[in-house]
Amino acid sequence: MPKLFDALGDLTQGARVAADTAVWLGRYAKRQYNSGKNGVCLLCNNLQPANHENTFVWTSSGAQKIDRFGQSGKAMDKGYALALLLENLSTKELLRSREIDPRTGTFARDCKYCRLICEVFDAFFIDEWMSWVTETKNSMPVSFGLMIRQGAPLIVTTIGFVHDKYLKDARADVEIYCNSAFPPSLAPGLPALGPANIRQADSSSAASMWFIKDCVWECWGKHPACHNVARTFIPTRLLYVGKEDTDLRLCETSTWKDPVAYAALSHCWGGGTPLSLTKDYLEDFKRRVDFSKLPNTFKDAVTVARELQLSYLWIDSLCIIQDKEDKTDWQKEAARMADVYSQAFIVVTTASSPNPETPVIGPREEEWLPKTFKFTAHHDTLTGDDVLIEARKRHILAAPLEQGLLEPPFTSSWATLKRIGPLYNRGWCFQESYLATRNLHFTPGAIVFECKTHRRSEDQLPPYPSTVPGTVGIVDPAEQWRMIVKSFTSRQLTFGTDKMPAIGGAASAMPQARTSRYLAGLWSESLLLDLMWQVMPWLVLSGQESQSLAYEDGNGGPPTWSWASINWGVVWSPLKSPQLVATVLDAQTSVEGVNPYGKVSYGAIRLRGRLRRCQLKSNSALDHDAFYTQVDGTNCRPQHYRTDGPLSYEKEAGQYGTFVRRGRAGPYTNDLQTTAVVFLIACSPLVGHIGKQYAGLVLGTSPRFPTCMERVGAIFGLPKHWYDSAEDSEVTIV
Repeated sequence: MPKLFDALGDLTQGARVAADTAVWLGRYAKRQYNSGKNGVCLLCNNLQPANHENTFVWTSSGAQKIDRFGQSGKAMDKGYALALLLENLSTKELLRSREIDPRTGTFARDCKYCRLICEVFDAFFIDEWMSWVTETKNSMPVSFGLMIRQGAPLIVTTIGFVHDKYLKDARADVEIYCNSAFPPSLAPGLPALGPANIRQADSSSAASMWFIKDCVWECWGKHPACHNVARTFIPTRLLYVGKEDTDLRLCETSTWKDPVAYAALSHCWGGGTPLSLTKDYLEDFKRRVDFSKLPNTFKDAVTVARELQLSYLWIDSLCIIQDKEDKTDWQKEAARMADVYSQAFIVVTTASSPNPETPVIGPREEEWLPKTFKFTAHHDTLTGDDVLIEARKRHILAAPLEQGLLEPPFTSSWATLKRIGPLYNRGWCFQESYLATRNLHFTPGAIVFECKTHRRSEDQLPPYPSTVPGTVGIVDPAEQWRMIVKSFTSRQLTFGTDKMPAIGGAASAMPQARTSRYLAGLWSESLLLDLMWQVMPWLVLSGQESQSLAYEDGNGGPPTWSWASINWGVVWSPLKSPQLVATVLDAQTSVEGVNPYGKVSYGAIRLRGRLRRCQLKSNSALDHDAFYTQVDGTNCRPQHYRTDGPLSYEKEAGQYGTFVRRGRAGPYTNDLQTTAVVFLIACSPLVGHIGKQYAGLVLGTSPRFPTCMERVGAIFGLPKHWYDSAEDSEVTIV
């Protein structure tokens, strides 16, 4: 009976999809037919949200409501706005809007709206290193997109216009807007532009300082959700900032009875060592810290604390003893990191600074200041022929149409989109921002205030995007943790051994910390599905096919089944209604020091389930197949799997006769043909609940422990015959 109901549900859903598809096709045909007659560009839709097959209704809560029967009427009466999201648009087609056809002497594709976008791209994406025009003409993988919504700035997304060492398809955003003093309705030929707030050219201006204080006052007085944290924690040491530079000194708080309000600094060390506390200087710092010797970011943090009338400031290098020979104090304080940042009154994040010497308070770089463009609207407008339009680079990548999807934790955009600034590439700074009740980001383009209620930028007009979890759907704790790991691992760490301590504070704040064992970045209660992480696409720069992504573990380290063993970003592919086909017999990790969420030196899990011996074949650096020999002697159909980076092989076979291993130090090969084991973890129903497909780990022999196995990849979508022909077995993975 349940299968019958499922089938009826599938039929109903299929009928609904068919009806929606028919409506969509009708609108598409109508737009194609009317484009020449009405002069509406098939590429950019004249930068308007209406009269497109993908037009939808946008609500202030961020919900998209597809209006199948037209965009006029009740939806608009409720104050909703039309919106349109266009992705993967061709820059080659865009350039045709300003190319002259030699046969006719006219534009190859006459669209003044596309030419406006070209002018904006010229202003922001042509320099001595890269040019979007050259990249387009050389057939490089560049594209752009449009986020158009009535009453809001027009967001133009770009892919491949900027270079990012760690992202294959780096993205940058530009917003185009009108002056708030000029109502767009006066020029009906204008794109659908909304106003934006002023971006200060100098973050030390009185307006910027007022913005900081106004955000904090509003949060303190009007945000109940930001008062839920019980202020019971006192850091071991705090800097007293006072009112004068001569007041600066280090305080030890062991005798303090009551907590105090303090600011905490999140900054980038930049590969060097800023002014630091050591045992030799402890007594000197308690008497006085020389303000003139502070690096500029530290001075800026002192300035912010004083502006907010906070007497105390926490800076890691000055409040934790940094002796290289004795790590006792560092290990103890690292275990308290979650409390330091979560219970700070405010965290000051110096996002635009790559090192302590680069200040964040002062004049902004030219590339972040707005640029003005002339646009010719209809000749019969009240304003004349030319209208001034402004554009500027965005300091935060936009979620679809800025519907609030980026801001609340545990949404796909929150876990995926990178913010702009050197600090956002650093792994240590993730949890400092994630745990903060209030966070003041000094980004390259603007000052951004973020609390547990909303996010507010100095160059943004209200209403402000919500940051309250659960406003876009509830996510279970296991999935929450995977999103945290996904966001964290997209950042980089100078030392691989810091990977566990750098996310330990966030881990200790998870609900699982009260109900589950923490196992090298995974949780015992969801261990089998946690194991199914995958490495993000990693072939970004030439030569990386022979660059190991696995940390060297000759002297110990996170086990290969942990994402912490990989020096790269990881993701999880969602499994639909997963059913586990393996069981955990034992799981152990060894943690160094006093922090249970700290550095891991060893780990092993023992699993029971089905194991399929197979062969591996590499077709290229990013194309790998697994297959096995069937009873009749033929090979089954090859199945693609995702490797954990470059692979290598062992000369001697281990217990399972497998040769493959991770390519830690070579020899590497892109023509790998060797044997391995697939250990099946879970299965999911196919469409219509007929049949199943399986997912598992690709394993090889461990070079450190020949009787054990190591992970070399993950595999998904396996047909049922892989499971049926597998053998029951127990494996130990290290």
